[in-house]
Amino acid sequence: MHKIRRWLTLIAGTMRYIGQMLWLAWQVQPVYCVALIVLEILQGIVPLATAWIIKSIIDLLTQHFHAQDPGQLVRGLMALLLIQAVILIVAQLGAPLSEFLLAELSRKLTLQVKTTIYQKINSLAGISHFEDPQFHNTIEMVATHAQMAPTQMLQNVNMLCKGAATLLSFLGVLIALSPLLALIVCITVLPQAVVQIKLSRQRFDMFFDNSPRERRAAYYGRLLSWAPYAKEVRLFNLGQYFLTRFTEMTRLILGAQSQQQIRELRWQGGLAFLSTIVTSGALVVVVLQAFSGRISIGDIVFYISAVESIQSTLSSMAFELSNMNDSMLFFRQYKELLHLQEEQLSVTQEPCAVPPLTSGITLRNVSFRYSEQQPWVLRHINLFLPACQCLALVGLNGAGKTTLIKLLTRLYDPTEGEILWDGIDIREFEPQELRRNMGAIFQDFVRYELTVHENIGLGNTDLLENTVEIQKAALKAGIHERIEKLADGYQSMLSLWMAEEKGGTDFSVGEWQKLALARMFMRDSQVLILDEPTASLDAQAEYELYQHFRELMRGHTCILITHRFNTVRMAEQIAVLEEGQISELGTHKELLERNGTYAQLYGMQAESYRA
Repeated sequence: MHKIRRWLTLIAGTMRYIGQMLWLAWQVQPVYCVALIVLEILQGIVPLATAWIIKSIIDLLTQHFHAQDPGQLVRGLMALLLIQAVILIVAQLGAPLSEFLLAELSRKLTLQVKTTIYQKINSLAGISHFEDPQFHNTIEMVATHAQMAPTQMLQNVNMLCKGAATLLSFLGVLIALSPLLALIVCITVLPQAVVQIKLSRQRFDMFFDNSPRERRAAYYGRLLSWAPYAKEVRLFNLGQYFLTRFTEMTRLILGAQSQQQIRELRWQGGLAFLSTIVTSGALVVVVLQAFSGRISIGDIVFYISAVESIQSTLSSMAFELSNMNDSMLFFRQYKELLHLQEEQLSVTQEPCAVPPLTSGITLRNVSFRYSEQQPWVLRHINLFLPACQCLALVGLNGAGKTTLIKLLTRLYDPTEGEILWDGIDIREFEPQELRRNMGAIFQDFVRYELTVHENIGLGNTDLLENTVEIQKAALKAGIHERIEKLADGYQSMLSLWMAEEKGGTDFSVGEWQKLALARMFMRDSQVLILDEPTASLDAQAEYELYQHFRELMRGHTCILITHRFNTVRMAEQIAVLEEGQISELGTHKELLERNGTYAQLYGMQAESYRA
């Protein structure tokens, strides 16, 4: 009973996914869907009509070979040939028309599914999923296979409609000859269907297991072929190492595919043997009927054609059912992605508007860890940052500084405690609305392989077409003069492989960081977050930036992460993080007088300059 319930649940779930895929296709282009099904049904009747024409021609020739009126024979043959010509025209025109409609529908469906996939990914306000390998496995499966599932499902349904038309038409003929034979021929499809569905699940598992391997192989390929890696790969002579890793990973992928194909070949061989036995038995029945004089020579050809067509159609339908199962399994991944929920960010039903920051930002007993199985990254953080002041976060690598920024920007929510914006818990704000009030540059800033104009303008897409504001931001970041020297100025493509006719250019790391700074300056943000903003700048560029640092920060609340203490001393407040906790808090002068961790780090850096 339990197994029956399990099978019924499985069938119900399968039918639900099939219905959802077909409904998606129907929403995209309903006329094409109807036209495809009608065309496939018409093409499904063609084999029966063709077999009947051949039977009739043979019978006509047999009966009238010695006829006294050859004109009657010719007229009969001409009529049959004319009907056959019409059938061939329908078949010849129907096939390319079906292909055209399916291709058009496939393009529209693929666009719809791809758009939906990336809309869903973009809707994830936090970044917890992006740091989960399982999420990337799902993305790989969806992007590679699931996006084609609705189109594949529609094609499977069309082929099943065609097969059903062929099967029903020939089955009626075979039942008239021998109901028992018709039943035996039909029953043989059951093991084929079971085996094909089993194989489809094995294929799905193989694709899923290969997903991380394919990502690794693609990564090794990028290391070998992409410009950013070329210098170091050659300097350290890493090419052969990565090539070996690429080859090993690709062999694992191909090995898994080969093993699956061998399994399928074994099963297909057994099914072919079964099919051969049934077909041979059916032919014996037909021949015996002919010897007994019950059927004509034309009937022999007709019934043999019926048996072969039914067998091939049933095999084809079993294969299409297997493909439908493939599509359903991949589509399930797609639906799971669409129903993915935020794991770390709480969602407020009625979010508050973000008010102007007049008092400040308060961290009250804030603690954070990525999961219950992992250690605490931040523990019991209590801090107040007054509005329009600058807070510097200092500490060794791994102390939790960048994690604290992730909490402030709601890329994650605190595991314990709360962060208040003028007394309002920031979880009461929409993440995107909160971030509109923040400008940030991270130490691992993005290098967009787009034009200079876009690289800066993406800091505020509302001003993406405002050349004046983009140039102002570039001037603040000290990159305007460098841009003006480029052949196409702000329209220069910053990519060596995305550029088209004129070719692209590339910036040094320091120049890319200036672009990231300019991008931050595009927003008139209440809060500015600078995570190692000068790490890649040369000494002169850093000096020039900090000459007017206070001017740039005026009117903004600023959070600064840096290891350069000549920058830190400009902050009104300095917090020292050690092992996820604030160990010291005060001004530059106060912390030096305390002679603690801050004073030691400052002294070490000062000594290195004196040396």
